[in-house]
Amino acid sequence: MAKKKRSKFKGKVAVDAQRQKTAGAQYGHLNLPKGVSVFKVEPGGRASFDVIPYEVTDPNHMDRNDKHEVATPGELWYKKPYKLHRNVGVQNDAVVCPTSSGQRCPICEYKAARLKEGVEYDEVKELRPSLRNLYLVIPKGMKDYDEKVHLWDISQFCFQDMLNDELAEDDDYGVFPDLEEGMTLRVRFSAEKLGKNPFAKVSRIDFEERDQQYDEALLEKVPNLDEVLTIPDYASLEAKFFELETEQAGPAVEEGPAVEEEAEPPVKPTRKKKKAAPAPVEEEEEDEEEEAPEEEEEEEKSAPKPARKRKKQAAEKPAGKKKAKGKCPFDHTFGVDTDEYEDCNECEEWDNCIEEKEG
Repeated sequence: MAKKKRSKFKGKVAVDAQRQKTAGAQYGHLNLPKGVSVFKVEPGGRASFDVIPYEVTDPNHMDRNDKHEVATPGELWYKKPYKLHRNVGVQNDAVVCPTSSGQRCPICEYKAARLKEGVEYDEVKELRPSLRNLYLVIPKGMKDYDEKVHLWDISQFCFQDMLNDELAEDDDYGVFPDLEEGMTLRVRFSAEKLGKNPFAKVSRIDFEERDQQYDEALLEKVPNLDEVLTIPDYASLEAKFFELETEQAGPAVEEGPAVEEEAEPPVKPTRKKKKAAPAPVEEEEEDEEEEAPEEEEEEEKSAPKPARKRKKQAAEKPAGKKKAKGKCPFDHTFGVDTDEYEDCNECEEWDNCIEEKEG
């Protein structure tokens, strides 16, 4: 009797069916888990929501602080910060900066290399990544949203900065994301504009007692924010940025519409096509601190002020001599908060401060 031939479909169909059940949608630089929708607030609107924590798995989480057990693997945390490069490649894509997860980024390296060559900061400032955050929120009493977990993606400037200010005023509010002792956030948003593009920016945050708290079992159902971001590998991002055509570059990152359509000037970095990427250089710390996030430009309703330029340095500097660390006359952090405040535009220590920041 002939041996029965084993079907090539054995087990494969069941595996694919399971994948379709759990797979979500590709939404720009985000991989949405199955059944999870995006939360968005309209300019001038109001929102009420509970922020739900998740269990951190990324050892390179940007908020990680081992001393205080903040955002360490296995601990609960309420947000996922990341950096985003805009206007990358011929399609002007928005791409997650690999430094968001402790990896090298060819765009950041190119920017650092150009600054070391002596170019003015204005020439490369468009290459800086902006800081954004992901949150898990359950909308409360909002007619357009069911009371279930949604994914919210918004810039640091448009929400988290004011939240930080509120928590600095009263740290008792810091329990707001707790499952059993948390608070509902009632938030007002102003309608801001950059050109013809409107965007929502928080104008007020109130903390109120929740109607109900949550059971720990909810944590088993919420998405892992550390797995939501689509982070390109070095080779594919390098190819996209320098517009190289190489088989070794790997597949390009699939891009879709931006989750939060905040106004962004459609400016593409000015650069020439290169045959090869420059030699790796030491990565700068916290690129987003060199220049305010792109949404900070939105804050200006009139034409934004041009960034200050560094004064020309002498052709040669004495070898082995280091500049002493200075002091900010406005009580900001010298060499860190450069260009973060309006004071910086009038500061006599600006040149020394930016030099200290760039190492």
